Amino acid sequence: MTEIERSAEVAEIFAQDTDHKAQFETLSKLCNKYLPVNAIGRVDTNEIIKIIDTVIALETGSMVVSRQFVSLITERLDNPNLESECIKLIAEGILSIIKTRTISYEDQVCILRLMLASLYEKEGRIKDAAQALIAINSDTSPKFNSPQATKEGAKALLCIRITKLLLDCAEIDEAEQYVNRTSLLMIEVGSTANPEIQIEHKALQARVCDAKRRFVEAAQRYYELSVTEQLPMSDRITALGKAIVCVLLAKPGPQRSRLLTIIFKDDRAPSCPSFEIIAKMYLTKVIHKDELAEFESQLQPHQKADEHGESILKGVIQEHNITAVSQLHINIKFKTLGMLLGVDTDAAESMAGEMIASERLHGYIDQTNGVLHFEDANPMRVWDGQILGTLEQVNKVSDMIVAQHPQFATFLS
Repeated sequence: MTEIERSAEVAEIFAQDTDHKAQFETLSKLCNKYLPVNAIGRVDTNEIIKIIDTVIALETGSMVVSRQFVSLITERLDNPNLESECIKLIAEGILSIIKTRTISYEDQVCILRLMLASLYEKEGRIKDAAQALIAINSDTSPKFNSPQATKEGAKALLCIRITKLLLDCAEIDEAEQYVNRTSLLMIEVGSTANPEIQIEHKALQARVCDAKRRFVEAAQRYYELSVTEQLPMSDRITALGKAIVCVLLAKPGPQRSRLLTIIFKDDRAPSCPSFEIIAKMYLTKVIHKDELAEFESQLQPHQKADEHGESILKGVIQEHNITAVSQLHINIKFKTLGMLLGVDTDAAESMAGEMIASERLHGYIDQTNGVLHFEDANPMRVWDGQILGTLEQVNKVSDMIVAQHPQFATFLS
């Protein structure tokens, strides 16, 4: 900020009287001249900033008068009839003047930053709004550390607001930091925390996991929200729909399988648009490309492709379809598998090989003949098959004995 011209009126007030009370009363009258209590529309922002700068510059030592005066200005700015541009210019001006002495004006700085954040948000300057709130030192500010503020979870509410803004401006890593900080603050508040704060925090946790493409975790948190009784039914159904989207995009694994089962058996699930896909996935049935058009239209940009630009849904569905094929066939040619998956033969083989290597698919590859052979992964069925094979071999040996020695027929029957 450029050098501000000193106010002659303020200089005269400090020169005439050394009593703090008298100085503040005279400054209040001067404030009424430029920023009345119920000011309407525009005010002389340059003159007000000049006055504030002079008060802070001329007062040395205790800063009693300057703190009182800045508080007075801050109170006057909290006026819906005052033009928002004027409020913004004065607030930014004050923060610029006292930026090296913030610790002495902590309460006033906190109020001004909250005020600016609201104004920036209205203007659509979401990142600036988030930065204004991040600059607040909630650990030392009286506004966030009074017994009442602690009881109301003021620090947690501030972190929640910051997280929302950071998510809205796609600052996902920073948003995760603040959602984690909120989790710690929620532990401090404990059982006294407002249920609404807890619900909002859970919703933000789900959004952060979703944005970070941790879809299993996101699905879990969305599903928890969908069964939260304090939420209206419409919000619960919305959360269930988001849980379905995330579970369909999640990588295969035990946690995903459990969630898939829970969601499939939920009585509300059939009313959701993507239930047919969930059903096919749960029942291990092949999902065709034309069945995904409606589902793909629901996806957000970060859900469509991973960090390498590869389609998330395509990879998940292809892997599911290989698993579904393994339930229907003993073996399959890679050429046929590739046609089913919509990829070439080499890609189908590579995909199957990767699944076998990570034990997501049980089988082996016959590269000479270009065939994928499936093995039964169910231990009980494998055990039953082994018993059956043994009994068949015993029966075969019995038949051979009888053929060579008919006298044993009665004994072996």
